[in-house]
Amino acid sequence: MLWQERYRVAAVGLLATSALWASYGITLDGPRMAIVALALVIAMIYAIFADWQQLGARWRLAPALAATAAVAASVFWTDMATDSEISTSLTLLIGLTLAYVGFVCRPGAALAVGFGLFFVALAAYLSHDTIRFAVPFIAVPVATLAGELISVLAERSVRSSDRSKQYICQLEDVLRTFHRPESLQDAANQVAKAAIEIFEVERATVVLRDVPDGLVSVTHGPSSHEVPDERTAELVVATIGGRDPQIVPTSDSTKLLVLPLQANGQATGAVVVHPLVTDDPELSLDMARLFGTQMAVAIEHLFVINELLHASTRDELTGIGNRKHAHTLLASLEEGDAVIVLDLDGFKEVNDTYGHAAGDVVLQELSAHLRHCLRDSDTSARLGGDEFLIVARRAFADPLGVADRVISGWANAGRSTTLSAGVALHEPNADPTTTMERADQALYQAKESGKNRARMWLPTAVPAQGADDSVGVVGPAEKPKPATLSPADQQDRANLDRRTRIHYPGFPKYFGRKDSDSGR
Repeated sequence: MLWQERYRVAAVGLLATSALWASYGITLDGPRMAIVALALVIAMIYAIFADWQQLGARWRLAPALAATAAVAASVFWTDMATDSEISTSLTLLIGLTLAYVGFVCRPGAALAVGFGLFFVALAAYLSHDTIRFAVPFIAVPVATLAGELISVLAERSVRSSDRSKQYICQLEDVLRTFHRPESLQDAANQVAKAAIEIFEVERATVVLRDVPDGLVSVTHGPSSHEVPDERTAELVVATIGGRDPQIVPTSDSTKLLVLPLQANGQATGAVVVHPLVTDDPELSLDMARLFGTQMAVAIEHLFVINELLHASTRDELTGIGNRKHAHTLLASLEEGDAVIVLDLDGFKEVNDTYGHAAGDVVLQELSAHLRHCLRDSDTSARLGGDEFLIVARRAFADPLGVADRVISGWANAGRSTTLSAGVALHEPNADPTTTMERADQALYQAKESGKNRARMWLPTAVPAQGADDSVGVVGPAEKPKPATLSPADQQDRANLDRRTRIHYPGFPKYFGRKDSDSGR
């Protein structure tokens, strides 16, 4: 029921009660009380058919003033006050009047009307012995306070209802501008922008499940330099794993709104907005549910398309990207990315000695090893045979570090095979094919230098004896010192690390690894 209809019902009830009160006085003072009763009946009929949506707060006060007038007329024009039961009836009518005022008017109106009724009751008490002392000095103040309490609660409820309508209209406006996304990256960007607009927050992070082992992550808004505490991270993870949104408190007294996204009954992503400022948490959660439902419907078709695309770019044996996916990764290279070509040392001996089934197991174990030890922002694919590709995003500060971590982790597991790697940094305006060729040349030098090591293509390095001039033979024990970064590059790298580590630690833990990450 709309608030206007509730006002109508309350006004009709008060006027009807007042009319009955006045009709009792007709027997004691016919003409004048009959006019009062008739006026109240006319007012009641008007209240039934009036457009309460157009009536202002002052007109809503009219039934209460009419009831007050009926009380005053019955006390001063008739002998109703001589009735021994009049105090009870008078108290009930005063209480009903003040409750009505509290229901239909803003806080403060009940105090004003109660003040007037106090003087009416006081005059009746002083002029009639049958009016009890409790009527003006206890009943009226208590009813006034009750009316004020009702007024505060009603206004809060009306404000919440109006805000709900406002949010729904705002959500509808946002959805009108939400065009059908062409990719998960596009969808994540649109969802992040919409979340900031609807929840009126500074920052929104959206993570969508890309492929079984990958995520698309987008952050809009200023970067955060604060690392969520362990408890906050646990709550974020627990919420992502559920179905309902949650408001998660943080260590700095702010709040996160965490919204899981579901499609076809499966977790497809999550939205985190921060800092959430709200005086009505339940309304925020209701809006989050509605927002999540609409967003999931808008992007659901992308997951079907993405699964089909993934099936065509996935290596059936290892479960990671195939050669087609590797070409896509190379085409997406940006300045500062590192291309790493891995090759298994001794793989032929495994196949010859134990058979191809054992070789397949080694390839599967290596794929699992890559998924485990690579950063969230790095991606791997199988080029064919025992050769693998890694694209390490923004690895310009220590490009050999990624390769060394993979090689040493594999060697420390005590396997019968080892790994060799060639590393090349993608330079400005370089062709991806050229970067790949340089990584291949570096891999050749790693093999020639004794295997179980990484070599990096460095155009200015002093070559080892017998090495090609274009290949720097820099191994794990001879890694160059990390390049000195400009303040801008240092901030850029820090932002990337924060996106993969902070925004938010629960995402990779719940969904698995993510293959792409970007921020705005």
